[in-house]
Amino acid sequence: MIRLLLFTFYNVVYPLFLLVSLPGFCIKMKRRGGAWHDIWERLGLFGIPEQQEPQRVIYVHAVSVGEVFIALKWIRNWRSQHPDSPVVLATSTATGLQVARESDISNLRVLYSPVDLGCVVGKVLRRFTPQIVVLIEAELWPNHARLCRKRGIPMVMLNARLSPRSEKRYAALRPVTRILFSYLSSLAAQNENDAARFAGIGVNPAIISVTGSVKFDVLGAVPPAPRADFVEILRHLSAGKPVVLACSTHAGEELLIAEAARSVGAFPLVVPRHMERRTEIMRELSAAGFSPILRSAASPLPSSPPENVCYIADTTGELRDWTALSTIAVIGKSFLADGGQNPVEAIAAHVPVVVGPNMSNFADLVQLLLDKQAILTCSAQEIASTLKRILDDPQAAARRADLAYETVHLHSGATDRSSRLVESLLPDSIK
Repeated sequence: MIRLLLFTFYNVVYPLFLLVSLPGFCIKMKRRGGAWHDIWERLGLFGIPEQQEPQRVIYVHAVSVGEVFIALKWIRNWRSQHPDSPVVLATSTATGLQVARESDISNLRVLYSPVDLGCVVGKVLRRFTPQIVVLIEAELWPNHARLCRKRGIPMVMLNARLSPRSEKRYAALRPVTRILFSYLSSLAAQNENDAARFAGIGVNPAIISVTGSVKFDVLGAVPPAPRADFVEILRHLSAGKPVVLACSTHAGEELLIAEAARSVGAFPLVVPRHMERRTEIMRELSAAGFSPILRSAASPLPSSPPENVCYIADTTGELRDWTALSTIAVIGKSFLADGGQNPVEAIAAHVPVVVGPNMSNFADLVQLLLDKQAILTCSAQEIASTLKRILDDPQAAARRADLAYETVHLHSGATDRSSRLVESLLPDSIK
């Protein structure tokens, strides 16, 4: 009875929500340079004849850019073991779509994920006839889940994590949560704490396993080769100063970190989380006496760096490359916002990491690193003194960075374990 009421209520309210949110969605698409000509895919309307589409696919669903990167990493691993396996990657955001389409994975079908209306989801499932649906992290939609169960399509959630804050929200709706997660065939949690949280909100413990984090699986990962153009930009603008990376920043953090870098004689390099904020960031930095330069402006660099220069790398998918060239990485969303961004890119590049006090989205990882004294944490007022501490003792900073890398290796093999889990759910004929 609860199940019937849940889906009846959802299928009345969700279409209304789509209509109300449409204007905001269009504005966001415009700001982020969305692929308008493909947006009809969200309604199950495609420009490719159905006969030309791959069939019996591995259908991977990843929402945002971060989840797309995880999906691409897993897909590469899967393809290395199953080179002929057709894969579809569905994503909900314009930037995620762009990143997926710019990947170097051959024969990967990339599309906008369908809205969760039964008629639309059913059409997409018929079009690609998935052998399995792979959800990245924690994206579970009621109609999608129900129709997969109806068609006998197993559904697995990989790299699943649940923050304490999200756990409280799910626990408040435990009867609903139990129903939704009952459609999963398997759930691969990042660690034992996540596994316990999922069990605590009503997920059947029998389907939960701990595979580690695909995102944190850096063992054997080849660091990116330094991009010559990036090296030249930083050489020219920094004038030999150490480079402080303001990594995946949110509102106000660009100025906060840039000022701290300036105060210790370092060069500020800003990679904002949301590129459409570039005008706001430029305005704030200029008002504080900086000479900001936008990468997206594509203008020749000045012949000599202006005073108080600050470089804003406001292009998508380049964070890993900039991180590898930085001296220190300061993690955004951890000082003036809640949750924090992922520090693993910097750790994988052996770059010393500084985080703020608000890292709840990565609480388990950060606590593990702090216990090992592998990263530094500070308040917004302490960023400058923390940067100075690192710059004054580069040997200690290097040891700390190496220790962070070794600590993250606890997740080594997570990608392989995730692939084996997916493989175990497939029919023997296609393993």
